[in-house]
Amino acid sequence: MIDVEVRSAAPGPPGDRPPTVLVRLDGDRTTARELIRRAVEEQIRELRTDAARSRRTLDRQYLSEDDVRTQAATGVIRMPRQPADPDVPEEVSRAHRAFARGTFAVFAGGRQVADLDEEITPRPGEPVVFLRLVALAGG
Repeated sequence: MIDVEVRSAAPGPPGDRPPTVLVRLDGDRTTARELIRRAVEEQIRELRTDAARSRRTLDRQYLSEDDVRTQAATGVIRMPRQPADPDVPEEVSRAHRAFARGTFAVFAGGRQVADLDEEITPRPGEPVVFLRLVALAGG
């Protein structure tokens, strides 16, 4: 059993990022799908003390580019209105979809993970990073 630190990086204020969490793995290998699931569960556990921050943080990290484009056409981009208390299985599914769409990238074991079912071996003492990707202006 090993504990892996998962950090989230995204543009914007640090308080709007998911918290850094420790994820306990049963062995020294896992899949991106399982790591994301466990990280989201831990992030929600950490954020439950502040429901408004929890909702804002999860929306900011996993809002898709399609959501942004659709809302941009109206002139305003807003985070979706959802119940304040996150539904854990739904948030895990949303994170899996966001990863599959390229909304965020996962870096583990010294490399970028390409697929949800890809096996990864986190390095001891090295954090896993969930990096929120955003399009550059004009591109």
